[in-house]
Amino acid sequence: MADAAIKKSSGFAKKLPWLLTPVFLTLLSIGIVLLVYLLIPTHRLQNYLNIAFMDNLKITSTTAGLNIVDKNINTDVQGEMSDTGEVIFPKFGEKFATLICEDIDLTVGVYYGTTPELLALGACLSSQNKVVGDAGNVVISAHVNTYFADLSKMEVGDLVTIYTEYGIFTYEAKEAIRFEKTDKSYVVNSGTDRLTLYTCEADVLGDSDMRIGMVCTPVSKQYYVTTETKE
Repeated sequence: MADAAIKKSSGFAKKLPWLLTPVFLTLLSIGIVLLVYLLIPTHRLQNYLNIAFMDNLKITSTTAGLNIVDKNINTDVQGEMSDTGEVIFPKFGEKFATLICEDIDLTVGVYYGTTPELLALGACLSSQNKVVGDAGNVVISAHVNTYFADLSKMEVGDLVTIYTEYGIFTYEAKEAIRFEKTDKSYVVNSGTDRLTLYTCEADVLGDSDMRIGMVCTPVSKQYYVTTETKE
């Protein structure tokens, strides 16, 4: 009898880890959800929820819950333009613009939002700042080893043109900047119209804590009234 009881107890002890594993995983999942809820502001969570409603756009890939939308931004158009107009607010993960700086031979697509997935595809416009065409600070960044590799070559006086579906916006480079990654003074919203381009400072030893870039001021804002493709 004693031997049978011991064997039964031993068998239960072996099964115990398998019985507790689902409980542990459930508690871990709940903890992660609560942590995300506490760390990410509600309006940022809403941006991700809105991603599901992109049926009118071409979805090219889905990764880590993020729908990446690749749109063809035509930079070869003509038509009636106006100094005033309405901005078409992009959806998170959408390619909504093409940035061109001929002085440094730069042409790159611009995505709305800043995530590793989007930075791998092009330049990114911070969703915490203004959208191209809006009044305020428009902040665009990209990796120094890819799309902004030549940003350090940009000089004061160079022109930057951003093409969108709702207009063409031209800026002039005014001030080269260098700042620590913890310094938010160049990337916060402001009442002054400007375009802030930045990337990591190149460092052969690895990731750098410094950022470099250029502050640009608007030269012209031209919103489409009518558009047609040039022949």
